[in-house]
Amino acid sequence: MECEIKLAVNATGATQITKSPVLREHAVSKPEERDHVDQYFDTPDFTLWKHGFALRVRTDGNHHVQTLKGGGSALAGLHRRTELEADVPTDQPDPELFARQLHQVLPDLAHKLGAKLGDGHHIQLEPVFVNRTKRTSWLIALPDGGGQVECALDIGELQRGDHAVPVRELELEMKSGDPAMLYDLARQVHEATPVRIENISKAERGYAMAAEAAKPQAVKAAPVKLGRKASMGEALAEIVRNCLQQMQANERGVLTGGVESLHQMRVGLRRLRAALAMVRDMVQLPEPMAADIEWLAAELGDARNWDVFIDTLLPALPLADEHQPAMERVRVAAREEAERHRSRVRGAVNSPRYTTLMLALGGWIAGRGWQQPGLPSEPLDQRVAKAAPQLVQHAAARVRKRARQLDLSRPECLHKVRIAAKKERYAREFFATLGHGKRGARRHELLSGMQDELGEINDAAVARELVAELRERVPQESALLGFIEGVLAERAVQALPRARKHVQRNLRERAGF
Repeated sequence: MECEIKLAVNATGATQITKSPVLREHAVSKPEERDHVDQYFDTPDFTLWKHGFALRVRTDGNHHVQTLKGGGSALAGLHRRTELEADVPTDQPDPELFARQLHQVLPDLAHKLGAKLGDGHHIQLEPVFVNRTKRTSWLIALPDGGGQVECALDIGELQRGDHAVPVRELELEMKSGDPAMLYDLARQVHEATPVRIENISKAERGYAMAAEAAKPQAVKAAPVKLGRKASMGEALAEIVRNCLQQMQANERGVLTGGVESLHQMRVGLRRLRAALAMVRDMVQLPEPMAADIEWLAAELGDARNWDVFIDTLLPALPLADEHQPAMERVRVAAREEAERHRSRVRGAVNSPRYTTLMLALGGWIAGRGWQQPGLPSEPLDQRVAKAAPQLVQHAAARVRKRARQLDLSRPECLHKVRIAAKKERYAREFFATLGHGKRGARRHELLSGMQDELGEINDAAVARELVAELRERVPQESALLGFIEGVLAERAVQALPRARKHVQRNLRERAGF
C-alpha cells in the first residue's frame, strides 16, 4: 500500500522546495534528477478507470516499469493506494503481467474482461495520456527514529493530443514509519514555502483531460460507515474523516464558481462543527484549529446567504411588471455582492491558512489527536454502540430544552431551536448505520421537515439584513427595497405561529435513539 502526501507548488515555490532547510536538514541522500515519461493505458471505454484503477508504464532512460494502482483513499492530501509494479521490456504494457495484476486486485473485472492467465487472450488497451516530468528525488530521515520519507518534486506536464496541463507537485512518500508523521513534515514544508494540498492525482487530472470533463459537480455527504465494535474514538475519527472528504470533494467546484459546490462545502463544514460540538465533553480541538474552522465557516456562510437571497427569495417576490427594471438593478447589485463574497471564499480556499487547517485536521485524525494527555480516555475507549444512543439522546434533550424555552417575542429563541434540531439530525445521521429503528427514523424525518420550515424563517431574517446592505449599493431603489423588507417581515409574521405549533407539538417530548 502506497502512502504519500501530495502538495501542489507554484512556479516560485518549485525553485525553493529543494533548498528548503526543512527537507535538507535531515536528508540522507543527495537530490537526484531524472526524466520520466509515464504513459497511461486503458480500454477504449475507460473500464479500468471506472473501477478506480490506472495502468501506467514509466520510462526512465532504458528502464520501463509497469504499474497498476488505485483504490484506497485521499484525505487532506494523504493518498493511500494499492500499487503493483514490475519491470517490463518496452514502453508498452505487458499483457500477461497486466492479466496477473488485474486478477490480484480486481478478479471480478478480470473475469468479465476475459483476462485468463496463460491463454494468450489480450485485453485491448489504448493510450489515454502521457505525463512528462523531471523528477528530483531524495530521502530524508525523520527525527527521533520516526522513519524515512522519499521526497519527489515533479515538474512537467500532462499531455493528450494538443492539450497539456502543467504539473508542479511535491510528493512525500512514507517508506518506513507512522504515516501520521507526514502531516507534521508537510506543515513544516508549508510554513517555509507555501503549498496547497493536492487531493487529485495525476491520473485523475489526465482522465479529466481525456473525458473533456465538464465543470466539477457538487458532492453531497456520503453515509458514515461505523462498525458496532468500533470504539467511540475510532468512530469520531471516521465521522471527522467523512466531513473532511465532503469538504475537499467540493474544492474544485468552489474554485470554479459553483454555487451548489459552495453550499455542499459549507454543509460538510457544518457537519464537522456539529460532530465536534457533540463530543465536546470528551475531546476538544486545539484552539488554533478551532479558530480556523470558525473563520472558514464565516466566509462560507456570508457567501451562501447571498446565493440564497438571489436564487430563492428574490424570484418568489410578487412584483408587478412596471417594477421589473428597478428589480433588475437590485439583482445586479446583489449578484455583485454575491460574487464578491464568492471571490473571498475562493481566496480562502486558496490561502495558506486553509492549507494549514486541512493539514492540521488530517494530522489530528491520523495521529489520534483525541487521545489528549490529562483528559479521561474512558468515554472514547467505550464502544460506539454504547456511546451513540447517549449522544443522540443528549442532543434531543437540548432540542427539548430549547423548545420549552421558546419565546416568539425573541427571534433568537427560534434560531436556537433550529440549530439544536440540526445538530440532533446530524448526530442521528452520523450513527445511522448502527440502526435507529422505526421510531428513530420517524424522528429524523420530523427533524428534516422542521429544519426546512425553520430554515425559511431564518432565511427571511437574514435576507432583511442583506436588504439593509443593498440600500448603500442602490439608494435610488429605496422604495423597492422597503417593499421587499415588508414582504419578508409579513412572511415571517405568518410563519411564526405555524412554527410555534410544530415546535410545541413535536419537539417538547422525549425522543429515543
